[in-house]
Amino acid sequence: MKRSTLALLAVASGFYLLLLIIFRDLIPESVTPSLSLLALPLVLLAFILTLDLRRRSTSPIETRIREEPRTVRARDVKSLTRQVEVAGKASPAYFETILRNRLRDLLAEKVSLETGMEKDAVKKALADYQLGPRLLKDPKTYALLYYPPPRSPDSRLQMLREIIDRIEDWKA
Repeated sequence: MKRSTLALLAVASGFYLLLLIIFRDLIPESVTPSLSLLALPLVLLAFILTLDLRRRSTSPIETRIREEPRTVRARDVKSLTRQVEVAGKASPAYFETILRNRLRDLLAEKVSLETGMEKDAVKKALADYQLGPRLLKDPKTYALLYYPPPRSPDSRLQMLREIIDRIEDWKA
């Protein structure tokens, strides 16, 4: 208990004791006090404590979980550009499996955010050679990501740069 509550209890107890002393002198000994006369001070004490605790209590508020939609961050794209040098020297399989799949995922996420579709549905639509270009409304971006890549390392690097720029600039 807080010090203020204890002080309030001490004051209320002192007041109750004072009332008992006064009433004992006023009421003759032959009259027995009724149950309500004895219980009334206890009810008043409980009421005072309730008011004191209610005054100091706080009411709970509804906790809202803030949801922020994940956006395609610049650092995601920049981490891919760091891998561009590796892609120039690496095998075509690395280029296809690692880099292009990651770029496809980034594009699917951006399309999902822009259109409101689920990411899995966007991935399936983009994998379809008929639905993908219509969904993107940009056949060049679709061709860069889903058609076979060029063989030379320099043209693959140029293609990566172009894909990254197109993904950053893409709007629904």
